[in-house]
Amino acid sequence: MVSPLVDRLLSLSTPLKYFLALLLLINIRSFPLAWHFRVLAPYYNLRMWHRLHRLSTVHKNKVGKKIASQAWWDSMSPIGQNPFVMTMNYYNWASLDESDFNLHLSNSCYAKTLDSVRFRWACKYAPQLFREGVDGYIPLAATHFLYLREIPILASYEVRLTLGSWGDKWMYAVGKFVTKPKKGRKTEKKVAPSPAPGVFNGPIRTPADDITAPTPLEASTPLLTAADHPADLRKLAAKLATTHEELDGAIVHCISISQFCFKIGRITIPPALVLAINGFSVGDYSLENPPPSYVATKKLFEQPDSKAMKKFLMGGWRDVPKEERWWEVALGGDIEKMRVERLTAMEEIRLGMDAPKAY
Repeated sequence: MVSPLVDRLLSLSTPLKYFLALLLLINIRSFPLAWHFRVLAPYYNLRMWHRLHRLSTVHKNKVGKKIASQAWWDSMSPIGQNPFVMTMNYYNWASLDESDFNLHLSNSCYAKTLDSVRFRWACKYAPQLFREGVDGYIPLAATHFLYLREIPILASYEVRLTLGSWGDKWMYAVGKFVTKPKKGRKTEKKVAPSPAPGVFNGPIRTPADDITAPTPLEASTPLLTAADHPADLRKLAAKLATTHEELDGAIVHCISISQFCFKIGRITIPPALVLAINGFSVGDYSLENPPPSYVATKKLFEQPDSKAMKKFLMGGWRDVPKEERWWEVALGGDIEKMRVERLTAMEEIRLGMDAPKAY
């Protein structure tokens, strides 16, 4: 028996049916569960490929399966890479359902798109957090946007997500929404007006660390005051803040800063530890020649206790003496220098947005 709703739809005139079909097609990207599919697809894709890999090793014994599984996770990890040079590129377009009456991408859709980009970044650059027995996740604390110019309706655009910095609790990711100029068309550098007095115009590269994390983690570097900001870094910050064009000529439409952390249950994992177990490291290392930090990671995964890594991430790392913390050594040198230089700008934005809580 045909339901009354379907029966009514079938009884509609042909022009009306075409209109409803067109309406459905235009808004299909905003249908129920469409957002969930786009955001969660990278995670389930990662798990699916791992299951397919496990099926290919059914003929091996238990030890052989474990070795093959670890080798697969090794191949999925950014071993020996610098976390600051890794970029997640996500391509999208300003569809009709995501554009407003001004005929450009709605401001609300920048946040919706970032949900997908961040999760893709996590699955690509922090896959070890999603292994069986670890079961980590990444809660978002805040996202801050600076809108520079609109993205026209139906225009294609790209989101470039890179790491900004991290402290003892929070990690910051910088996202840029850009478009490529049409071929044969000269682009002029757009210069933003000078910010009004009282508007935050902090430097991009100045030393500091996370000092207000709710979860008790050890702080390492004190937050500097405005008087400590080097003048040359201020000039660099001013230049970056007023140029609306990337090095490759892409036009920047929006800049976002996402603040998030890593957790297992209600326990926060230090960002440096998450990066290190996924293979990020200073130095000349690779999959064939992994850094000592990744060797230590593999030893944890190879222990008879399948929950060894989970227990370590949930607090076992605190028992490691300060001088033996391999994850801090892995992210030392130039990586630590860059992290410290960038952190003040990220922290000032967070602290500035925390201030209205008192109002």
